[in-house]
Amino acid sequence: MLLRALSHVVEGLLLVMMVVLCADVFLGVFSRYVIGRTFTWYDEIARLLFVWIVFLGAAVGVRRGVHFRLHLLVDRFPPAVRRAVHLLGVLVLVGFGLLLIQQGWKLVELGQFQRTPVMGLSKRYVYASVPTGGLLIILYSLPQLWRALRDASGPASA
Repeated sequence: MLLRALSHVVEGLLLVMMVVLCADVFLGVFSRYVIGRTFTWYDEIARLLFVWIVFLGAAVGVRRGVHFRLHLLVDRFPPAVRRAVHLLGVLVLVGFGLLLIQQGWKLVELGQFQRTPVMGLSKRYVYASVPTGGLLIILYSLPQLWRALRDASGPASA
């Protein structure tokens, strides 16, 4: 239930970010081609929002189970091998989430010394998307991992 509430918050944030990103890019194009003077800040906001959308969206993709898989190949395996491949896939997702957290945290630490050129925002805000996405990928993988472990311990003919 808590994970579901978190998912609703993350997906709501993604929706808001997409709307703001669209409005921001619209204002940037409008300022350049209609007003004749480009807003200097729109590009930084668009980049910040896009990076966050990518990592939060990747986590939502994990939650919904919509990331690319080789069903054509895996579906030809016997049931026991299919379950093992599924378990391996979930473990790879968890490992990828851990890698994002570890390397993303290094970026966040590096970002404390960097600022965006126009708005002067700390780049920590951009880089924080990487470990946040990794943490959410792990959290969203846990129910899948639990199901895969439970299925792997079940009968081989299922």
